[in-house]
Amino acid sequence: MLMADKTMLVTGTASGIGRETALLAAQEGAARIACLDVHDENNEATAHELEKMGVEAVALHVDLGEVDQIRAAFKRVADEFGRLDASAHIGGYSWRGETLDVTEDLWNRVMNVNLRGTFFCCQEALRIMYPQGSGAIVNTSADAAFNPIYGFALQAAGKGGIVNMTKTLALEAAPRGIRVNAVSPGICRTQKAGVDRPFQPPLKRENAPPPDAVERLAEMTAVGRYMTMAEVANAFVFLCSDRASGINGDLMFVNGGGYPTLEY
Repeated sequence: MLMADKTMLVTGTASGIGRETALLAAQEGAARIACLDVHDENNEATAHELEKMGVEAVALHVDLGEVDQIRAAFKRVADEFGRLDASAHIGGYSWRGETLDVTEDLWNRVMNVNLRGTFFCCQEALRIMYPQGSGAIVNTSADAAFNPIYGFALQAAGKGGIVNMTKTLALEAAPRGIRVNAVSPGICRTQKAGVDRPFQPPLKRENAPPPDAVERLAEMTAVGRYMTMAEVANAFVFLCSDRASGINGDLMFVNGGGYPTLEY
């Protein structure tokens, strides 16, 4: 029981890896879980599922682009649960498109949710964890930050920033008993509660890959298949647990061994 009697917060719990992580934490004994997402109906469904598993759960509406909503949610967690042992920041989205198509508004929207939102989730988690002298934070990066992929310059900027921020926060928080790590999920089929990413114009690349490249994505991984949501959730829950007590400032890739090519 990796999370026995732990209090946990997870963002992006309405669907996908965030929901899977919350459910796995419950299976591993978590006693209290706060579910943060912008999609209320699906997020509340996740919280109800957790309650059926014996968890004290609360579903909180949070747009990760709005710092006031982040702060209000973490305050609610502190007030209702009294502590925070683990905070997994999974919510966000990817955007792929030509660099020349990125407007200032688009840059702000994507970066506010991914990088800025993650930073302020970390800040609020630390406010609760520092007085405790213990806690674990796990952020979410992306393989596009480390493997150049056409059209992912904006994604690489935000997700790459999360990794370097994570390493710096880990150094800062370690003397106070807090660990800060990150997970980079590989290519994974996820179920989404709703489409909230900005419009993605068609790519205008000059050296296009074969027309069936997207359908053959699984073949582009070392193991020849997609990662499962459970495999990625396992990494989040492990890093949130005391079993990972010696791991701090690290980035865990869950991609089955990398990619011979990602030309798609």
